[in-house]
Amino acid sequence: MRQFFILMVVLAFCACNNVKIGYLQTDGAEYFPDSLIIRTVLGDDQYDENRKANNAPWVTNIISGVLGTDPMQYKLVSVKALDGTVADAKVFGEELVVRGCGKMEVPLKPAAPKGRYMVTLKVNNEDYSAILPDVFTFIIK
Repeated sequence: MRQFFILMVVLAFCACNNVKIGYLQTDGAEYFPDSLIIRTVLGDDQYDENRKANNAPWVTNIISGVLGTDPMQYKLVSVKALDGTVADAKVFGEELVVRGCGKMEVPLKPAAPKGRYMVTLKVNNEDYSAILPDVFTFIIK
């Protein structure tokens, strides 16, 4: 009986090596809505006046459908210019900021030319990571 107990203790310690911490599920990852229109010419209504007065950036909602152990970090992987050039996508990618919960922001007056830009993000936590391809579209008009 004593030998069995010692064997169980040894197996328990051996089984605990290299166990990954937490989990990450991104099968249902999406933004709602999945695009944002950035207007280069602002109107005279109350909201645009407020946006101009505060130099408020254009901000997306947080991403939904990402489940995992916190803390999770989001990082920009790539930007594709659907209506422009690779250089346009690079300019847009340099001014795009990814915040916590996958929230993204673009300056009030982006330097990137008018067009549609599709974004790919990476989400990771301590032991897992996932790429979210073409997860959001920005439309500069």
